[in-house]
Amino acid sequence: MEPKPQVHPIISQDIGDLMKPGVQVEIDKADIARLGLCDETAVSEDDAWDSNGDEADRGE
Repeated sequence: MEPKPQVHPIISQDIGDLMKPGVQVEIDKADIARLGLCDETAVSEDDAWDSNGDEADRGE
């Protein structure tokens, strides 16, 4: 069994990157309110980091 490739997170501060797979966007509370977004409660931070490699696992 081959080891999984190491995945390095892509962290952006550009709101335009919100829908790009594998990109984590740092966003402040003012932008959250302005965009009508809510607090993320679906996954823990550990789960979010683990899912960062999902695109690499699919060969994309």
